[in-house]
Amino acid sequence: MGKEKVEKKEVEPRKDEKVVMVACCPEGGDVEKIKEEVLLKIGENLEGRSNVVMTRLNDEDLTQIDALVEVEAFRSRSEAAAFFIKEGIEARKDLFQKVMPTVEKIRELKEQAKRSLTKG
Repeated sequence: MGKEKVEKKEVEPRKDEKVVMVACCPEGGDVEKIKEEVLLKIGENLEGRSNVVMTRLNDEDLTQIDALVEVEAFRSRSEAAAFFIKEGIEARKDLFQKVMPTVEKIRELKEQAKRSLTKG
């Protein structure tokens, strides 16, 4: 691949804006390889998204999401949010493994209660 031209543009932030972006590459690391690995991970985590969830974010979190969309790390806010939700669930897999058996019992008890009400 050829060298990419990097255009630097200074943007005056509005007083109510705060944009924070951090990029990290190992010294002497292959930037293209790192970029490819990140894009693959994003793609893997976003497969099969057919459910819609409405959420509210604070200004700081939205600014972070928008920064990633602006630099085209994600195509949309939705894609970025889906990625970070997936990553959060994976990071707390232990929590979900603990709670899911209880959730299943609650679902079963609700079904039993509904069935007993409809029999009468």
